[in-house]
Amino acid sequence: MVDKSDTIVDSKEQRYDFFFYGTLCVPAVLTRVLGHKCDGLTFQDALLPNYTRHCVKGESYPAIIDREKTNISASRGDVLTSEEVNVRGTLVKGLTYKDVHLLDIYEGVEYLRDKLPVQALSPPSDVSSLAQAISDPTSRVSLNNLEAEKTVNTLRSNSGNVAPKEAEGKAKSEYLNQVQSSEEGKEKEGGVDVGMTEAWTYIWAEGLDKLEAKIWSFEDYMKAKESSWRNLPEDYFTDVERQQAIKAEPGFSGEEGSSSAVGTDDPNADGEESKILGRTAEGYPDFGRGMKKHWGFADDYVNLNHGSYGSPPKIIIEKMRKLSDQIESNPDKFMRRSWLPILNKVRQQVSEMIGARTEEVVMVPNTTHGVNTVLMNMEWNEGDIIVIYSSTYGAVGQMVKCICDRNPQIRMEIIDDVFPCTHKEIIEQSEEVLSRYNQVAKPNYTGLSKPTGVRADERVRAVVVDAIASNPGVIYPWEDIVRLCKKYGAMSVVDAAHAIGQIEVDVKKSDCDFWVSNCHKWLHSHRGGAVLYVPIRNQYLVRSSFPTSAGYESTRYPTQGINRPWQFVEQYQWTGTMDWAPFFSVNDAIEFRKSIGGEKRIMQYCHTLAVQGGKRLRKKWGTEVMDTPKGELTAAMVNVRLPHVPDPKDLEDQFKQMRYFEDKCFEGNTFVAAFRHGGKWWARFSAQVWNDLDDFDYAADIIEKICIGLKNGEYLDKPLEEDIVEEEIREMPTKDS
Repeated sequence: MVDKSDTIVDSKEQRYDFFFYGTLCVPAVLTRVLGHKCDGLTFQDALLPNYTRHCVKGESYPAIIDREKTNISASRGDVLTSEEVNVRGTLVKGLTYKDVHLLDIYEGVEYLRDKLPVQALSPPSDVSSLAQAISDPTSRVSLNNLEAEKTVNTLRSNSGNVAPKEAEGKAKSEYLNQVQSSEEGKEKEGGVDVGMTEAWTYIWAEGLDKLEAKIWSFEDYMKAKESSWRNLPEDYFTDVERQQAIKAEPGFSGEEGSSSAVGTDDPNADGEESKILGRTAEGYPDFGRGMKKHWGFADDYVNLNHGSYGSPPKIIIEKMRKLSDQIESNPDKFMRRSWLPILNKVRQQVSEMIGARTEEVVMVPNTTHGVNTVLMNMEWNEGDIIVIYSSTYGAVGQMVKCICDRNPQIRMEIIDDVFPCTHKEIIEQSEEVLSRYNQVAKPNYTGLSKPTGVRADERVRAVVVDAIASNPGVIYPWEDIVRLCKKYGAMSVVDAAHAIGQIEVDVKKSDCDFWVSNCHKWLHSHRGGAVLYVPIRNQYLVRSSFPTSAGYESTRYPTQGINRPWQFVEQYQWTGTMDWAPFFSVNDAIEFRKSIGGEKRIMQYCHTLAVQGGKRLRKKWGTEVMDTPKGELTAAMVNVRLPHVPDPKDLEDQFKQMRYFEDKCFEGNTFVAAFRHGGKWWARFSAQVWNDLDDFDYAADIIEKICIGLKNGEYLDKPLEEDIVEEEIREMPTKDS
């Protein structure tokens, strides 16, 4: 535990010192991880006493553990000496808060960040004048703790003018010549900046059984990494650059013509076929109307509302029915023997898609169910605040109200976002609320969120944020919101109902606390099924599935006769008899998507079609697309303001307008989701692989006639029974899951 002065905060003036002992020892690697040239940073050869380096089993990267753990895991019986227990590395000073965040992401959940005493061995040098031993760690000579102490004393006594003594030996002389070669004369407050200092470093957080017992000496580590550091392949930094993409807008990007920007171009620009990417791909079927043969839609039905309920391909339905027949042929055998391996395969495939470990992923019926499971499991303390947004999905918003009703000592706060607004504005609004209630969190060694209130009696405990909101169908800067939650110690609960299959997702990159997404929407599995991601660090918070299953284990009332520890995944394996076929259709859906070109191609086509379709409707109707100049809000759903529609007099009048709109869509053999937002009527169009720009044209004609009918008051001519109106009004906030 560190005191308050050691808290890592976001400040332009605040700088941080770090000790690196692995790949980040190499300035060239660090430069790529941080995404800048490392100007303003200084580098020093350094030693971390009382720790040892070990190889992670099955991997090529190291971890460090303290002397006590080293003695536990050592294969020999004797205790290690001081000369043997040290870790050689590089001390880097001057890192910013943003740098620290990127390092946290890079290191991941296997490591904890701690502040430890480090012994600097050479004067500091900046990136423009690095000593050979700093720029290329493989050139450093061997040095143990005792030799390091002598080196430091020599450097100090000479005030930077090093003259190594013959008695120190050839190896010492070579080393001192290296550190002096480009640093001679650099001093700090009258002396060379060497000796003991404190620096942050990443220590191993997981079990010792995952590490090789043998100490990975500095010399052996350098030999193992020398060739890879000097001959880095072009794709060596793929994972690092994925982390750098944390600031990039979600959805497909990076190819010419794929920008989703719709706000800065000519407002009279029409949607262009040439800007729709991914329509054709060698060896795969063409996207567009010809793909409808893979779905069971009526021939004349134009489906532009895939986002509401999803649409499984016919082959998925056929395989699901075949599985149902197999189940019914011998229910006992399937329910007692066959189901679990299939479920585990679903979890394994979905976890790979979102960048999670299999043991961090379970299946639940839908996203609402998953969010409910998380929030109902949390133990709420007096003064806790749950933050949601004005566009939070209706059922989730009502759920938060229910939790506050059941726990009167807590309350809800709503951030009001009116779209189109920029991601920057959403982030600023979010930080304003978080900073109003919470102090900046102390360094988070375990990855667990621990909020400390500005006042002792209240603090934001959790933030529920959409990855892509339902209505309006816009991308949220959810990864940035997650980072804000980390900064202020709040739990991040990501409602990603529309995410998987529509945008690229990496839950480890975002480092969210909880994340849940429907598979029956954009992934094309059968309704319903959703993936709930809970990182290992947070699984103890979710003690029970919903409903509680036979896999639950009580510490207070342990099951007699067996020794069965509580395990997160086992809670969700069997929550009662159910139809497994929709859950298991996820495997077939993933294979189907691979067979038509894969995730990148599908997302590319749907995104660019949505953008161009939105432009076409905007021009035809003379209205606007709900997006920003940067095109931050559009993935595969585009929101376009409806023409002609008058403002409703009240909620009942709004319902009657909505009912008329929907009925006329059904009559026209199409459907889009209409909604009110920011005092305007909008329509949300979903683009899928079976759609063309012609579908947008068709729907545009139907909808414009509907809007004119609304303007002329035709919706008032059709009487509705009072009980139907009341029932539907009550359901309006929770429709369209």
